[in-house]
Amino acid sequence: MKLSVSMTRRETLLGWSYLLFSLFVLPTILRLTADLLGFPLSPTALNILYFVTNFVCVTGIFHKFLWESVKITWAKPWKCLWCALKGLICYYLFTFLVSFLIMPLVGPDFSNVNDNSILELAKEHTGIFAFGTVLLVPVVEETFYRGLLFQGNYRAKPKLAFWLSVLCFAAIHIIGYIGNTDWRTLLACFLQYLPAGIALANAYVASDTIVTPIFIHAVLNFIAVTALMR
Repeated sequence: MKLSVSMTRRETLLGWSYLLFSLFVLPTILRLTADLLGFPLSPTALNILYFVTNFVCVTGIFHKFLWESVKITWAKPWKCLWCALKGLICYYLFTFLVSFLIMPLVGPDFSNVNDNSILELAKEHTGIFAFGTVLLVPVVEETFYRGLLFQGNYRAKPKLAFWLSVLCFAAIHIIGYIGNTDWRTLLACFLQYLPAGIALANAYVASDTIVTPIFIHAVLNFIAVTALMR
């Protein structure tokens, strides 16, 4: 199936540059800037600032791609909602399967290290952190991993593009814990993120708009944050 909306060459070039910048440089710049201005920020505040900065930059860089996607969604809202529902069902079915696969690896007391980190961060500025996680992060991550990475390679090599986006999406959620967490736990966490990547990529292709995986991602983050904060 052909995806109707493609990123412009300018969006693609700026997008890749900003993706690398946001992953490897932006966190340090934000921390150093806050320290130099005499306003040292807590890890939670830094994460919120990171969310906001990424959202502003991503929507600015990819405004044409995102706006064209919104117009497609507006033209066929029921199809997009149906694809979102199927995506959520797909996610939970695959998650149920993965839970059985990882149980022998890590045992019944396993907990996702990234979820644990989010829980710790959410204890401070709970409402603002939840807002960023539910409404800002999905736009940024879906634009990067389903838009820039997946859509950008879909026409030439659709299967490779699909699995590359799925694997990179899973990897980005555990890469910060390498060296501090045993390999079994990291592998289990990696596997836990695969269902989301698969469901989100499938929903994008089925609905032909990036808005659908953004919506699914927001719903999943809302459910996860609500569960973690109980």
